[in-house]
Amino acid sequence: MNKNIKWITRSAAAIALIVVAQFVTAPLKQQLLTGSLVNLILALTTMLFGWSTGAAAAVVSPFIAYLLGINAQILVVPAIAAGNLIYVIVTAFLSGKLSSRVKNATVRNIVSVACAAVWKFLIQYLLIVKWIAPSFLPEKAQAVMSVNFGVMQLFTACIGGVIASIISPLVSRAFKED
Repeated sequence: MNKNIKWITRSAAAIALIVVAQFVTAPLKQQLLTGSLVNLILALTTMLFGWSTGAAAAVVSPFIAYLLGINAQILVVPAIAAGNLIYVIVTAFLSGKLSSRVKNATVRNIVSVACAAVWKFLIQYLLIVKWIAPSFLPEKAQAVMSVNFGVMQLFTACIGGVIASIISPLVSRAFKED
């Protein structure tokens, strides 16, 4: 199969999985579940197919989620995309940098996603909680943003990333058998 077609197909599949995960879990109002699933898909996509596929899913999925009514505030959607993108880039970069020093891929990926989770948290916290919410949103919305884009982002990024790190060798083998 053509390399570009593979990239488009994998990116579209990752975006679709993220949107479906959000759509199915949104009514439960359990951000820990929804966020962990989104970060699992972002991390796993990055580990299996590389940073560019993960980046496409990271950036496009928040906008599609907004269009479907999953993300309520358009003002925060670009900041969500930025946090997701940082998560993917740091995961891919550190995993690559650590590959010569840490032979165990699971350990390497866990270290990478843990660092990426911190960066994602910092970016989204600063952009959304400290800048966008106080500047543009009413107090009630600010309180919601503070909870949703505070430490919860760190937890969901770590949970999803660690699960992706654990299952990626199994999923990778399934793709190699094709």
